Amino acid sequence: MSLRLSPMRLSPMRRSPMRRSQPGIVRRPGLTTGLTLPGLCLLALTAVLSAPPVAAQQPAADLQALERAIKEDRARAEALTREARALAEEVGSLRQQSIAAAARAQDLESEIVAAEQDLESLGAEEAAKAADLATRRDQLEQTLGALQRLALQPPEAALSRAEQPLDSARAAMLLRVAVPALEARAEILRAELGDLAVLRARIAIKRDDLQTARGALTIEGERLTALLARKGSLQERRESERQETEKRLARLAREAGDLRELMERLEAEAEAQRRLEQQRRLEEERRLAEERRLAEERRLAEERRLAEERRLAEAERRAAEEKRRAETARREAAEARARADAAARAQQTARLAPPRSLRPFPSDPGSLNMPMRGEIVRLYGHRSSTDGDTAQGITIQGRPGAQIVAPFDGRVAYAGDFRGYGQILIIDHGERYHTILAGLDRIDAVVGQWVLAGEPVAQMSDLAGRNPELYLELRRTGQAINPLPWLATKDDKVRG
Repeated sequence: MSLRLSPMRLSPMRRSPMRRSQPGIVRRPGLTTGLTLPGLCLLALTAVLSAPPVAAQQPAADLQALERAIKEDRARAEALTREARALAEEVGSLRQQSIAAAARAQDLESEIVAAEQDLESLGAEEAAKAADLATRRDQLEQTLGALQRLALQPPEAALSRAEQPLDSARAAMLLRVAVPALEARAEILRAELGDLAVLRARIAIKRDDLQTARGALTIEGERLTALLARKGSLQERRESERQETEKRLARLAREAGDLRELMERLEAEAEAQRRLEQQRRLEEERRLAEERRLAEERRLAEERRLAEERRLAEAERRAAEEKRRAETARREAAEARARADAAARAQQTARLAPPRSLRPFPSDPGSLNMPMRGEIVRLYGHRSSTDGDTAQGITIQGRPGAQIVAPFDGRVAYAGDFRGYGQILIIDHGERYHTILAGLDRIDAVVGQWVLAGEPVAQMSDLAGRNPELYLELRRTGQAINPLPWLATKDDKVRG
């Protein structure tokens, strides 16, 4: 807390045009009527020597207090400057860390989807092989049982039977032919059993990989949550401004009839805000100029007053010198406080200013990031078979709890509920380009916040057994355009 001292008014000493009173002498009527000139001089000298030096002690004490205040204000100004610089660096570092964590989370989501598909395919293959082996094992067991019964019959019993010898010979020939074929089939069955064991080992490995990927995704999710919480704590100082902006945008959303009207109102509001900020800046410059002029006038008046007081006697000159030093110390304290206030304003400006790496909206195809890893299930311009509406954007289907990132650099223009769309997020990329993201479960960005491409801004629903769908629109001057030429689709599948 800075020490603020009230300025001391150093009023010029009132003087009589003919004479001035000595300190410590009380003039009484008729007391010096009968004294001669030497008597008057002696009386004046005695009064001066007996007066206590209070006038010289008081300015010295004030000067020491002002010097201490100057030191404290300088230290606070330096601390505020360092804090503003450190806060800007920390916000930039957290921004880059959150971008890397979101990319890692999306890669893990892709690995989990691929592992789940592999497990499903391997499981189907295992079931088919197991069913086929069970059928062939039953056939082989029946055949082996019949042959075993024939082999267990002794030759004497076969000769003593009433049947023809030709039947016995046929049975013996059947045994000689069937046994090698059965042995070959048993060998094939053993090989297939070995393949089934290898397949089951692969399934176990895939399950372990899937469990590891899910664990890594959980860790990345927790880390991303911690980063978002840290970044949110750094932005708590803007809470009042954010709430005021959200109230204003909520009022605009209630008044808007559709997305086109909302976009027009947002653009008009942004233009009015820019004009208001320019007017405030001009008023602030005029106020500072007036303060400098008044300060210069006060300084010149003070210099004239000090020049006049220097012509006084030696004792009065010392007092005037102490007063001048006190005024100089007070002025330095005011300058130190001004520097501290400037550092605080610089800190606030650093939190609200756009990042230095902010880029203009690109014209090259494939320059925008996919906001979510998944499969495109509905294309731009697709006509619905149920209601006949034509899609103004694309629909992406992802896994539960998927992470949503900013497609490109920009500033959050709207974040919250909107009629018929649920939770939506609108990002202004400049050059009259906007992206609209709808179908969100949680929004991690606030209105007025600057975001970079790939920075996490929202999250999809994590309900089990349901793959959420993200709706994406790209608008230029308020008109919806096909976003696919701008998107870097990578390995994402397109269906529909």
